[in-house]
Amino acid sequence: MPTTISIYALPLGGIAGSATVFPDVLQRTAKILKEAEGSLLTDSFVTHVTDWLVLVMVHDQGGASPLVSALKDAAIAAAAKTAEKRRLFSRDVRPVMCGLSFAERESEPFVLFLAGSNVPSLWNFVLLSQFADPFATPSLTEGKGFVFCTEDAMMFQTPRDLHRLILAARTLAIVGVAVDVDTPAASAGFGVMMLARAEAPYPSTAELCGVFAKPSLATGKGFVFCPVSLCECGAVVSGVVPVVALGFSVSEGRLSGPVDIFDNPAFSAARAVASKFAGYFLNFS
Repeated sequence: MPTTISIYALPLGGIAGSATVFPDVLQRTAKILKEAEGSLLTDSFVTHVTDWLVLVMVHDQGGASPLVSALKDAAIAAAAKTAEKRRLFSRDVRPVMCGLSFAERESEPFVLFLAGSNVPSLWNFVLLSQFADPFATPSLTEGKGFVFCTEDAMMFQTPRDLHRLILAARTLAIVGVAVDVDTPAASAGFGVMMLARAEAPYPSTAELCGVFAKPSLATGKGFVFCPVSLCECGAVVSGVVPVVALGFSVSEGRLSGPVDIFDNPAFSAARAVASKFAGYFLNFS
């Protein structure tokens, strides 16, 4: 059976506005998902970025399972009740989701990227750098390229359709990348989260994450990406979008990890530049 990783995110209740998530909200959600392991789920993980609660659910039910969706709804309802009791700050925004279904390789690493923003096309530049730019991802020269899918279900084969893809990405969100119809590579939500498989035939973990180590590549429209560790992912500076990278391996539906990849001095320069850019946006935008 294919392994499916389903990920959901929703800002249910933040401390000090949308700075971060209260620990009880995480614990309540994690308990409900853990109770489903061994029956509906094979594994689960609960985390957050800023005030967005993030549910990672691993199962063999396929990408559109009503049972998994019902479990997600139950976990979110319980977490919302916990947040309501403490009168935590909440925002009326739509939940974000993404996921992948695939036949596991002999070794199956992947990286989950989380960002404190739900801008629909948030991941466009990142995905183009990771899966279409051989200067950012040298291993692309060894393969045949990838198929990109936009939110309107248009398909673009790189490198052949690269110029058309760049043009489409100006107005449409990229929601998926694949080797072919049976071999998915990455899935992006409308902001907040993006999931990418790592190592051949996909970009390496270093290539996927290295995009964020280059200050010139870590910018977006009206904001700047700032690669941070999970414990530093609060929303505390206007114009700065914290981004977390969590590395996992999955085997027979069971997770190993996460590794907090951006908790590394290699990303210090990007963090410093993000702070300077944020001041520029605030003063001159």
